[in-house]
Amino acid sequence: MYLRVTTFVGIGLLVATTAMAQPAPASAWFGVPAPAGLGDPHRPILDVSAARTAAAVVPSGEERHRELAGPAVRAHLETIVGFSRADRARGEKAWGRITGFRAADETHAWVLEQFKAAGLRDTATQTYTATQPTWYPKAWSVTLVGDDRAGAGSRDVVLASAFPTSGSRLTGGPLRAPLVSVGAVTDAALPEVDVRGKVAVQTLHPQAGAFSERTRTTERARELARRGAVAILNVVEQAGNMHVRDFSNCGVPCFNLGADDGRFVKAVIDKATAAGVLPELRVAVSLETEMRPGLQGHNTVGLVPGTRADEIVIVNAHADGWFDAAGDNGDGLAVLIALARHFALPANRPERTLLFVASGGHHGGGMNGPGNFVTMNEALAKQAVLVLNLEHIAQLQFQNDPFRVNAAEQPMGFGISNESAAIADIARRGMQRYGFALRPNFSSSTAGDLGGYAPLGVPRVQAIHSGPMYHTSGDTLDTISTPGLERASRFYAFFVGEVARAEKAALQTPPRPAAR
Repeated sequence: MYLRVTTFVGIGLLVATTAMAQPAPASAWFGVPAPAGLGDPHRPILDVSAARTAAAVVPSGEERHRELAGPAVRAHLETIVGFSRADRARGEKAWGRITGFRAADETHAWVLEQFKAAGLRDTATQTYTATQPTWYPKAWSVTLVGDDRAGAGSRDVVLASAFPTSGSRLTGGPLRAPLVSVGAVTDAALPEVDVRGKVAVQTLHPQAGAFSERTRTTERARELARRGAVAILNVVEQAGNMHVRDFSNCGVPCFNLGADDGRFVKAVIDKATAAGVLPELRVAVSLETEMRPGLQGHNTVGLVPGTRADEIVIVNAHADGWFDAAGDNGDGLAVLIALARHFALPANRPERTLLFVASGGHHGGGMNGPGNFVTMNEALAKQAVLVLNLEHIAQLQFQNDPFRVNAAEQPMGFGISNESAAIADIARRGMQRYGFALRPNFSSSTAGDLGGYAPLGVPRVQAIHSGPMYHTSGDTLDTISTPGLERASRFYAFFVGEVARAEKAALQTPPRPAAR
């Protein structure tokens, strides 16, 4: 049974009756241009048509591996993104391949078909149950309510990019409260302004994804809540208008706003302050959420037997994602399918057995797919000698100040949990061979899905980035480089093949400490 919370936060522009009333502006909303809306969330936020990346390098003799070619991998990606688009077409406002919901189930069913068609052994979709209820936003709106005191013809403006942060809920609505600007999350301290009973507006200006400002944004929001703010709007200054699904547990309802909506709200606040009517400025918010217990997640698995059947290399990619999720993690999942097809061919049989896992629950609390896989497959897991994760691996490079797209893939950090010199050597040779966009300095960082595999005690490896499209509706199909998909596929085919034949001791031996 679902626990439903319906919230209506009303914030309108009230008529002030003061002895010193200001004359009304001549144009709507103090002359501030209205935002353009969300637009088509299946199209990139910037024009990427000119960002044509260099063709993939294909060493002589490898042309025959057509399953690794960019167009073949992109066809997989188009199918994967299609499950998200169908979810939105069914009317879901918080759409995507979200674990526990229909589009994720459809994605896993498709992956299982692909594994079977490729000839993998012991294919299965394994199901597990969430250990905690899942917060789910069903419907919401954030609207600046019109009044001619903001200028003749000032009508309601829906802030279409508004997206509630995880855990946001209210009881006892509706509310009516004024707006107040509280500056940027990077400010040294909160300004000395009264936020009691008000909706606080704070800005963040991430150079990478909003993820990079997660801690400061959330901590500041909680402090605002402690000071009496009744709701918070986080203005994410990137480009245009995007849904941004990041941050959680702000203490009061929080909504993320895209840059265009945020520009409008901040400019209206400034104009209203100058006109002496800021205390009357209001927005109207509605929010309907559910806590859904007992949702089920899936891991879809398949084996490619090697000549050494007693040792396994696990290759993982999470199948779930918010919004279209082309780069988080459609590209990783598409490359997983390509690798499964590649190594299932008799001519490409690996030395060690390969276990392919399309995992669930990456974006769902209490639903971690890798952790459930380890628990549910103890015998297989004990045979693992290395785990490779495929995630965020072929997106175009977006940068801020000014917000722009470059004709290159987003550079990725390469993490090796035990910092094995042998693994690093394989990666560097592959990087040089295929031009895969890795940053030159590797690290031991293996955050995310690889945490669920930590109990295995084996090396865990991944290339990953968290660029500006991370966790946004701007993470669309056209932001993924087709040559980048091929670079990733050929790099990882090389990497997996080399790891599958390397000496176990070399893979599991960390580098010696530098002499003092």
